[in-house]
Amino acid sequence: MATVAASPPDSPPSASPPIPSSAPSPALSRGSFFRLNKLDFCYAREMLLPMTLGLIVLILVLAGNFVYWAINSVVNQGMSIAPVIKLFFYAAPGFAVQGIPAGVILGVCLVLNRAVRDNEILALRAGGASLPRIVAPFLVMALGATLVNWLIVEKVAPKTNALAEKSLARLIGQSAAPFIESDRYFHAGPYYFYVGTVENGVMRNVMVYQRDASRYSAFAPTTFPIVMIAATAQENPQEKGQWILQNVVTHAYNTDGSQRGESRSSEFRINVAQEVSTLFGEQKQTFSMTGNELAQKIEALKKTGSDAGQLNVAQVDYWRRFSLPGACFVMALCAAPLALRYARHGSFAGLVAAFLLAFLWQGFDGWFRALGIAGYIGPVVAAAATNVLFLVVGAVLLVRER
Repeated sequence: MATVAASPPDSPPSASPPIPSSAPSPALSRGSFFRLNKLDFCYAREMLLPMTLGLIVLILVLAGNFVYWAINSVVNQGMSIAPVIKLFFYAAPGFAVQGIPAGVILGVCLVLNRAVRDNEILALRAGGASLPRIVAPFLVMALGATLVNWLIVEKVAPKTNALAEKSLARLIGQSAAPFIESDRYFHAGPYYFYVGTVENGVMRNVMVYQRDASRYSAFAPTTFPIVMIAATAQENPQEKGQWILQNVVTHAYNTDGSQRGESRSSEFRINVAQEVSTLFGEQKQTFSMTGNELAQKIEALKKTGSDAGQLNVAQVDYWRRFSLPGACFVMALCAAPLALRYARHGSFAGLVAAFLLAFLWQGFDGWFRALGIAGYIGPVVAAAATNVLFLVVGAVLLVRER
């Protein structure tokens, strides 16, 4: 007996309609380079606090010697605290130029470290976001810091550094003697000094070596130095900055080094504050010049055929005005892959590695600057070599982390 198989009842087709080929895949959509705009804003905002803290901390670290000098001047030498505080604020923008890259490192490392520990980076990678896209907001913030740093270098720091130099000159001019410590050599204008002891503003066992005797000597003019030895020296209370030497023995020398003559006087006066003010107040250093001023100085040095060392210093420091702000971006590029790699090893492993790189950057920058000043490499190479080197290192680290 033949059996007939029952046919199943009609049922709707199980297959779903095909996805149109023109629709993007979820991974591609989520991995689009411009999809993380809200998260970009969150990461950038989160970086602001650690960047600011890092900047403040490094300014205080760099100003450590200044703070010690200020405390010593106020407490032990009776100086007013107001001009000292003003001098610190004048010098702060110069310290900030080096502090901003450190703030960028701190911001990048702490934010990425938290994101890794909270599995945010893992979720973004699973959603199709590439590693360069994830670190893009940090690099954009670093570019912003680079711009701010350049504005400080070019517009703010030259003015404040010049004000700091003038303020320091005024402080020295107000009281020349309190800046002198016992058993110390120091230099001011054409004078070289040795002071044995200082007691209550009176200097004892003072030796003055005068380079250009033709300007101050009572002897016949000579370009060979003279030496004055005084029992005591103190500031003239009626004329600030003038020193009164007591019981002075003066030796003058011929060009062959033999003694030309000797004289004794009960009192001799020299105007020290004027020379110190000239030394600190009228000759601008390269860090107190704008880019245009430094370029004009370079042209003047070239036309006058001045010492090659001075020209090299001016040229190297001119190009370093652009490389120093660029360190913000370079440090961020190096810090990001290190923070991602070592976040699982501890909260600050990547931060320590990044700061070690920052110290290496400082070392290489100093070496290349010295080579440029010595003339072994060109000024542009001396200024840019460190950033180029660490830019390559950061790019390699980022590629390997992918």
